[in-house]
Amino acid sequence: MDTGDERPEPGLVSTGPTGLIADMSRQPSLDRETLAERRIARRAMVTICVIMLANYLVNSSSIMMEADRAGRDIQALQPWFIEGVSMAVILALLPLLVFWERRHPVVTGDWRRALPFHILGALVFSLVHVVTMGVVRETLHPLLFGVPYDFFSNPLEVFVYELRKDVVTYSVQVLAVSGFRLLEWGRMEVEAARAEARETSRVTLKCGGRVMRLPAGEFRAAKAAGNYVEARFGEGRHLARLTLRELEALLREAGVDAVRVHRSWLVNRDQIKEIIPTGEGDVTLTLSDGESVPGSRRYRDRLAA
Repeated sequence: MDTGDERPEPGLVSTGPTGLIADMSRQPSLDRETLAERRIARRAMVTICVIMLANYLVNSSSIMMEADRAGRDIQALQPWFIEGVSMAVILALLPLLVFWERRHPVVTGDWRRALPFHILGALVFSLVHVVTMGVVRETLHPLLFGVPYDFFSNPLEVFVYELRKDVVTYSVQVLAVSGFRLLEWGRMEVEAARAEARETSRVTLKCGGRVMRLPAGEFRAAKAAGNYVEARFGEGRHLARLTLRELEALLREAGVDAVRVHRSWLVNRDQIKEIIPTGEGDVTLTLSDGESVPGSRRYRDRLAA
């Protein structure tokens, strides 16, 4: 069984997440990559904006409720202004944060290299947030509410106080963008693998740290193994990280009549030599190489088709 530890064989390439996309699509266009980055940025920014809006509503209303409970006199719009300035500055910095995450992604194997850049990014993010927020509050608060707003009475203390919250905000936003990046990479990998199957009749499997391209016509059977699939092509067995449903889709794109015969088994219909009933609708399939595979009555209609 291939566990991804042997030396590469013909038809194998070693690659990382971004390399996998580029390799499977052979020569990906710049437009394709640009569109993918735009999708990542758009989805991440929309999600973060929704989260920030919810946080803004909760924080502003909480200040109002706490002031009312304590009997403090506070103008109705003050909390909404104070919290709104902070949120507006954070959202204004969001495109720069997305750009910074793209330059230093944390979802690659070399995330330790990106960590110092994001520590620096968090410090700069907090500094810009605090200074801009303070200036805007001190400038507009007297004009709107008739009383001064003293934000920079103790700059170091204020910065340390805000830095704690800003580090959390920065980290959550970076992780959100990284999450959408992983999802987009996964989608692109699936599309590239299906295109490869259609064009070359070869199935692309990720086995450990390698990518294997196997002749689809040599497929015999595959068994589910947790989050992996033990796929059998010719005389080889390969442990690949995908589902039986995903493997079935790839094989069909490559023109192989793969049929699901059991919750845990997928077989090449052309490799079925004999079907033996075992009672209560279940069957045992004998493949051309003599191997026996269980067949469930739940999938009998597919087998018959």
